[in-house]
Amino acid sequence: MTTSASSPDPVVVIGAGIAGLSAAVSAAEEGAPVIVVDRAGPLEAGGNTKWTSAYFRLDDVYEPNESFVDEVVAFSGGRTPSWYVEALVERLPETMEWIQGHGARFRRFPTYFINSNRPRLQPHGGGEALLTALRPVAEKLGVEFRYHTTAQSLVTAADGRVTGLRVSGPGGEDVVAARAVIIASGGFEGDPTALGKELPGDVSTLVPIAPGVEFNKGEGIRMALDAGARRGGQWDGFHAEPVDPRADNPEALVMVFPYGILVNKLGERFLDEGRGTVDETYESTARAVWAQPDGIAYFITDRRFEQVGDRERGLLTGRKPVTADSLDELAAALGLPAQRLADTVAAYNSSVVDGEFDWRRPDGKHTEGLTPPKSNWALPVDEAPLLAYPVACAIVFTFGGLETDADARVVDEQGAPIPGLYAAGECTGIYHDKYPGGTSVLRGMVFGRVAGQTAATA
Repeated sequence: MTTSASSPDPVVVIGAGIAGLSAAVSAAEEGAPVIVVDRAGPLEAGGNTKWTSAYFRLDDVYEPNESFVDEVVAFSGGRTPSWYVEALVERLPETMEWIQGHGARFRRFPTYFINSNRPRLQPHGGGEALLTALRPVAEKLGVEFRYHTTAQSLVTAADGRVTGLRVSGPGGEDVVAARAVIIASGGFEGDPTALGKELPGDVSTLVPIAPGVEFNKGEGIRMALDAGARRGGQWDGFHAEPVDPRADNPEALVMVFPYGILVNKLGERFLDEGRGTVDETYESTARAVWAQPDGIAYFITDRRFEQVGDRERGLLTGRKPVTADSLDELAAALGLPAQRLADTVAAYNSSVVDGEFDWRRPDGKHTEGLTPPKSNWALPVDEAPLLAYPVACAIVFTFGGLETDADARVVDEQGAPIPGLYAAGECTGIYHDKYPGGTSVLRGMVFGRVAGQTAATA
């Protein structure tokens, strides 16, 4: 059903995750009629936000670390625009006040990074709690939700202004007239064809981090590009996490890899497991696993793993470890070449130097004469029972997306805003090389709100 000619055209939001709901509520608060379309049903809608712990890279509710801008830009090798991060910091306090005014609450909570270089703040109840806070507010403000409805393409006027959205849903295809369209539909991590085209590896071995991934197929990004939008971010990059591929629970993380060794299916080590704290190395570890044969590795440790006091906090998998009393038995259970695994473990054990083990921080307990080395937390693996967890690379979201300005307006190839088109969240591309943890939900919320306010008042 198209909107009535007698009523003002609505702001149309694509996606009901944190960016989409922030946009919808803020636009409605400005008095604009709002329609939200989402391909998922009402119980599944929310994209990746619904499933994430939603850690914020903040020292306090209103305060990032003083090095926040420099850190985020540095993670990208200087390619993330500093103005974007500065605008995020500038708008942070009022956004946090706004979301708390709608019932969200935050706390310092122990993360799955059992050793960490940077503190985190978390909403009570994770990302789903943010959605639960905003959705009833949107409904009370009169926002119309159209579930099981997929955005197909933008409608534009002769001058290039976006004036509507073609959608398909339970009633068939439709054109929704719009005063503005806000794209908040995530990346293209749910589209294997697009991933295969853009990513430099075997995408069939990537594990979706959660059910929300499958809904993010990239139509929002593609329709904006068709309308002349400029690409942003690293299109052959994505946010990766190490997970247990056996598990059927979302976000089945294995964040304890520094406290043992990682071997591939050939029984060989392939990286320095202890090169830094978990929060700074988990993504590159997941990528290194993805580069191994069949995209699989095995974290192997022994009874000394019991010395890691908070080890269970770093294991979100719902599956028990594979256990064995000997390396031969473990190799058989994992399907690894027994002699090669034995040689790998023997070489590793003989290279471990004496020192004091401290799982909480980089302890300098390392190996000597070993390639690849292990820089911290090097304990021998020789005391039964031996334990192992399979590890695969999970895809969380893609880095490539749309370029926007400080008002969340999508820009064209010349950097000029496309009239009537806005975007926020993971569909906007700012990341390169390495994800600065604790920023995705945060920026979706901040710039989703900006998009809603700007679209409603432009």
